[in-house]
Amino acid sequence: MKGQWLGYLKGSNVALVTMNVDERENSYNGVAYFVDQSNTIPSLSIHFELLKKDIFQGVGECNSELIHPLDSRLLTPTSWELLKDKYIESQIPKSVNIKFKLTNQKLNVSAKTDIDTNVDGELEVSNLKSGSVLPSDLKSWNDFKQMIINSTDRSLYRGQNEPWKLQTSFHRQGRNDLTRYLREDIPELHRSLCNKTNHVFDLSNSEEFGALMNLAQHHGYPTPLLDWTLSPYVAAFFAFRGISSEDAKKSPDKKVRIYILSSEWRQKVAQNQNITSGQRHVSVIDLLGIENNRMIPQQATSSVTSVADIELHIKTVEQSLGIDFLHAVDLLWSERDKVVKELTLMGVTAGSLFPGLDGTCEELKERMFN
Repeated sequence: MKGQWLGYLKGSNVALVTMNVDERENSYNGVAYFVDQSNTIPSLSIHFELLKKDIFQGVGECNSELIHPLDSRLLTPTSWELLKDKYIESQIPKSVNIKFKLTNQKLNVSAKTDIDTNVDGELEVSNLKSGSVLPSDLKSWNDFKQMIINSTDRSLYRGQNEPWKLQTSFHRQGRNDLTRYLREDIPELHRSLCNKTNHVFDLSNSEEFGALMNLAQHHGYPTPLLDWTLSPYVAAFFAFRGISSEDAKKSPDKKVRIYILSSEWRQKVAQNQNITSGQRHVSVIDLLGIENNRMIPQQATSSVTSVADIELHIKTVEQSLGIDFLHAVDLLWSERDKVVKELTLMGVTAGSLFPGLDGTCEELKERMFN
């Protein structure tokens, strides 16, 4: 049952639902966002716990009193006192009964509150196991360079060893509930990193909160951030990083992928930097590089997201607006040595992108063993 479940539930009203579920030892815990489509009643977030012992043949139910109204703009939890004047004829339920039935990767959900409102319907889980379905024109390294030279868009780039779906390290770990991440992970991460750095991050400051997550991301801790770069050549470095010359000779027809996100995404699509928002979003975010000496040489930037399947979300927005924001270029592994040699001549190496001993040794390994 764990995963990110999406769909519409209908009844007393029509709600766009995003349900993020984590599996714990004895239960499934998560949060469901019910976003009213008429904007006549408040949208809600509901935290719930479904005990595994209460599930039989895919059917279970639970009760919850952890119900919060959502700000109408950013869909973040807020006080009813701030909303009640806007929704004069509405009230917030104090409890809800939720029933679940899992059938063939689809989840039937029905919810009934103590104020006699109810909704039901079917949700589908985000499929993260398949590869990317974004088409790519296979280009040579020379064609890619020419495309970059001709481009006038200040795009973002991301290099990957293979055409995997765009996915954050947080979601790759099988986690989905970002409210739990904020409640459990961030305090522990804050304590640990502040003990190892010369800076005490102020979590009440949004810029420093982002800088903490950015530092953790660059050192391997799972976050809802996705790394991008302003440099197509840095993206190419990361696309081929970890693929040895011998690997390329053994599998010459395999492909690396470079994703390209147009600057129009930031200009024409609403951006939301709150990680516990009920809004489905992929937002480009400029983060501070506190204690992070990799950001400048990597020309790094990030996106933060509430969705597990980033590619599907962007495709949905593209279809709505009639604009193509995300593109992909695939390069053959057989071009590996040529690409690495040219990047080295440009000064795009592990030593320059990763200041310190690790980067120096990685660069020397490339030079001496490839």
